[in-house]
Amino acid sequence: MTRAQALAALRDRLEGTGVAAPARDAEWLLLHALGIPRSALWADPRLTLRDDEVSRLESLALRRERREPLQHLLGELPFHGVTLEVEPGVFLPRPETEELVEAVLERIRTGVAADVPSSRPTAPGTLLDWGCGSGAIAVSLLKALPGWTAVAADRNPRAAALTARNGERNGVGARLRTMVADFTAPGSLRGALSDPRAPSGAGAPPFDLVVSNPPYVRRGEIAGLMPEVRDHDPREALDGGPDGLDAHRALAVGLAAWLRPGGLFALEIGAEQADDVLGIFCTQVRDARVLPDGAGLPRIMIGTMRGEGR
Repeated sequence: MTRAQALAALRDRLEGTGVAAPARDAEWLLLHALGIPRSALWADPRLTLRDDEVSRLESLALRRERREPLQHLLGELPFHGVTLEVEPGVFLPRPETEELVEAVLERIRTGVAADVPSSRPTAPGTLLDWGCGSGAIAVSLLKALPGWTAVAADRNPRAAALTARNGERNGVGARLRTMVADFTAPGSLRGALSDPRAPSGAGAPPFDLVVSNPPYVRRGEIAGLMPEVRDHDPREALDGGPDGLDAHRALAVGLAAWLRPGGLFALEIGAEQADDVLGIFCTQVRDARVLPDGAGLPRIMIGTMRGEGR
């Protein structure tokens, strides 16, 4: 079987099992099985696969047919300028969250949030990523903001450990502190409030930016999600309670302890949650806006903490 024949056969198999992007996934899996870049594949697609390559490809194909996420099979994914290690049991970042990162950077770089430090290395800032998962948000922001430091917290110890590894992998580990903590228990972050890399004065909220991609799927809708999500992402990273808003209410309870007045607050929301989320945070966040994702759906809330900025 040639490389081109293997690619076509795998594409057809994946299409038959309902994979959303069979041609893309087939190519990625073939490249991974062969251990070659895309340019090498298309330089000579008529090369014949060796027996060991056929065996590796078949193993990957069977797992993808069972709807195991492509990212788990590859072991990594690109995300807004960084490359992240991923693993089963930790929430997989998705393109909507890259747009959340970009919205934060746009606010900082354009100075729309005047009280938040600029992205210049001489203007350091501090950020808190609640529910960090693989560290996608914290690591990509630190990569783009060289003067900043971050605390990344998750109640899943595997997620906190994975975030630490991704920080080291992308050269920002020295500016990143990871913690096992739960935003439904604001006191669980108490150790970070006195951390010397995120100071703001004794007892004062230490962070210039709080950002989160919290669980926001309605509990009754989880069973209808794509198998890659439903069966492989941790349920606690999906389940937002009966109305999908439990995590947002919990974040609202602790926000004043984490985010200084004038600081920037941003989070990913469900496509039908804009009005409800704005209502939850209206007493704490001023100038709040809901921005669309690439599909035009309202998915990003961003605003500034009320009170006097520094």
